[in-house]
Amino acid sequence: MRATYRSHGGSRDYWERRWSQIPADAGDLNLDRYPGKYAEPVMNRAKGMVLEAGCGAGRVLLHYHRCGKPIIGMDFIETACAKIHAREPTVPVYAGDIARLPFADAQFGAVLAFGLYHNLEHGAEKALLETRRVLTTGGLLCASVRVDNIQNRIVDWLADRNHPSAGERAFHKANYRHAEISEMLTASGFEIERVEYVVNMPLAYKFRPLRHRSHRKFDEHVARGEGYRLSWFGAALQNTLVALFPRSFCNIMLATARAV
Repeated sequence: MRATYRSHGGSRDYWERRWSQIPADAGDLNLDRYPGKYAEPVMNRAKGMVLEAGCGAGRVLLHYHRCGKPIIGMDFIETACAKIHAREPTVPVYAGDIARLPFADAQFGAVLAFGLYHNLEHGAEKALLETRRVLTTGGLLCASVRVDNIQNRIVDWLADRNHPSAGERAFHKANYRHAEISEMLTASGFEIERVEYVVNMPLAYKFRPLRHRSHRKFDEHVARGEGYRLSWFGAALQNTLVALFPRSFCNIMLATARAV
């Protein structure tokens, strides 16, 4: 595992600041792209209650709650949970710690964890064991982590270059290779069904001239809702890189696994 460090006060401060700056999501989930594309098949297969661990601003949680699916949300940032509850008072959402889940053994038929475990500098293995504890045997885990590849190394270099002296550096995110996440899941009591390499934020989006003109001024709420839109040239460049080097020019590795 390769750890990324940035000058932002630490992972909790980073997410507290991010979720405080944007409203709760409207619950409009595009099922043709991440994370909806990967949540949907798991939700269709899940038997019983589903936990979205690390629900953030709530786009996945609110979508399935409004569809009448039995789903509970949890995040370690209380601000995010409060905003979701204010938007939709009937949705069950709680602030909590993925390494100490306040749920009973075998309570859930599936856990969705998009971009969660890579926020842990230490204790990802313990968090996965807790995830397994609350899943029924045969229950599903759909989890994405930041992948250790060329794209994310470039992104980290750009972040350091743009903020060379912004203060003391603290842990930002963990970056995993295929073998590392596979070993962790297997050791935690999971059987891996598949691992996929996913583009959530394209590398080209990091360069403002390659963005769609409506995204030149970055607005996270808009980007999360519309996707990270590129100009025709930016899209052509990104698509070429992904076609030639799919594991090198993505930013997320997504695993679907079954509790055994």
